Amino acid sequence: MGIDFVDTIVVRRSLNKGTAFTNEPTSQAEFMGEQNKQKAMDRMKLAGDLWIMSAKGTSKIKLTEMREPKKVDTEGYYISTGKGTGRIKI
Repeated sequence: MGIDFVDTIVVRRSLNKGTAFTNEPTSQAEFMGEQNKQKAMDRMKLAGDLWIMSAKGTSKIKLTEMREPKKVDTEGYYISTGKGTGRIKI
């Protein structure tokens, strides 16, 4: 049985343009997770088939014609560390 430190950390948050404050536990950031990706996809479906301007506004493409980006497999690649003198295999 361990302690979940995320629930024990309390932050002070300002309200009403800084005139009031509240103390509350921290919440996990979800700006790059699957939940945020699903929310963005739901918003795009709600918007419908829009025209999106590209190439400095000189061409346009429909939202439904845009391709989904492929997830790149990073296994076996190296990343540089330190001042560029070391490397680690991912």
